[in-house]
Amino acid sequence: MAGTAKTFYSLAVGLEKLLNNPTGEYRRVIVSRPNAQFDSDIGFLPGDEQEKISPLMRPVIDNLEQLIDSNEEKRYENEDELSGKIEEIFARGLIKTEALTFIRGRSIIQTYLIIDEAQNMTPNQVKGIITRAGKGTKIILLGDPNQIDRPFLDERTNGLSYAAEHMKGSSLCWQITLQAEECERSVLAMDAVKRL
Repeated sequence: MAGTAKTFYSLAVGLEKLLNNPTGEYRRVIVSRPNAQFDSDIGFLPGDEQEKISPLMRPVIDNLEQLIDSNEEKRYENEDELSGKIEEIFARGLIKTEALTFIRGRSIIQTYLIIDEAQNMTPNQVKGIITRAGKGTKIILLGDPNQIDRPFLDERTNGLSYAAEHMKGSSLCWQITLQAEECERSVLAMDAVKRL
């Protein structure tokens, strides 16, 4: 559900594996999000890939701000310093953001791959992503099947639900469901998740 810190936890685990507990298991973290409005037309937008997808990746930046500067009382005192730390993570290639369209057709090796808002993927898209996993890659599909922004998908026919159903019983798949009571965003967000 919304606000249960799905993206936050996924980024935290990926960064922990990469930075604080470097076993060489993963080379990098890649984060991607489907965009219901222009995934198939991203090539027609002006700019390079990062410029095209940067608005989609703002939630990643929001979560990184909290992860990097964990002191809640002083977190936003020096916005330039915080921004510089985040830019360094991207500049070092520890985290990359990529358009979903550009992941398909690749073989992704030793990567911690986070697909955020996976409920906005079609079953065909989710299959196309999961089958890209090369040796040593972990794929994390995040989403809420009740928050679909794409036409012709519903809580049962979306890619997240499709993958969850078809991967049941696989020794290579673990599924976690967070409840409304686990909402971390704010008291208001928790109340809204329960009421709306």
